[in-house]
Amino acid sequence: MVGAQPYDIEALKIEPKPVLDACGERLACDLCGKKTKFFCYFCCRPVPQLAGKIPQIRLPFKMDVIKHARELDGKSTAVHAKIIAPEDIEIITYSDTCLDDVDPSRTALLFPGPDAQDISELDASTFDRVIVIDGTWSQAKGMVHNSIKLRRMQKVTVKPRRTRFWRYQNLDDSFMATIEAIYFLYRDSFKNGEYDGEYDALMYFYKYFYDFIQMRTRAH
Repeated sequence: MVGAQPYDIEALKIEPKPVLDACGERLACDLCGKKTKFFCYFCCRPVPQLAGKIPQIRLPFKMDVIKHARELDGKSTAVHAKIIAPEDIEIITYSDTCLDDVDPSRTALLFPGPDAQDISELDASTFDRVIVIDGTWSQAKGMVHNSIKLRRMQKVTVKPRRTRFWRYQNLDDSFMATIEAIYFLYRDSFKNGEYDGEYDALMYFYKYFYDFIQMRTRAH
């Protein structure tokens, strides 16, 4: 994407390291019992040790993350948003019926293209929620192509940035991780004065993992 610029991940107004570094061995999720280090990818809940210690925020509009059935839970960064903003984020596995209760005339779809409008320029009164697709670029295009409702939604986009994602992808660096796209969608929609970190907490786990990977890479 032309014009994609790097963003300063260190400028985020969050500091997850002290809290997350204090987590020791893997603990069982208090719902499903699966052992995990920080949070359960399946139940979208932090481990009991982190209860009350990680940020919780409210968002200006609801979001449904539609996850492709073949997208592995353990690879998805969308769960970060659900954990930090549980009242405003839902994660739904794509199916023929997953959008039955959605009104496409009142829903925006985060999806790039010539007909997509920058979220910063969109009138907030024209939508009630936003849908984000979680999957590979090929999977995302397939879901939009196969869903009449997704095709009917007004498409929105965010200003281009270079991803900080550490996992290799066969795409250029303007294709952000899902949590980056979610974060910048809310950040770019901020219209009540100068943005001052109101939604930075969405990147809480992402920044921790990013810093960990950078530290390990430098060590080698």
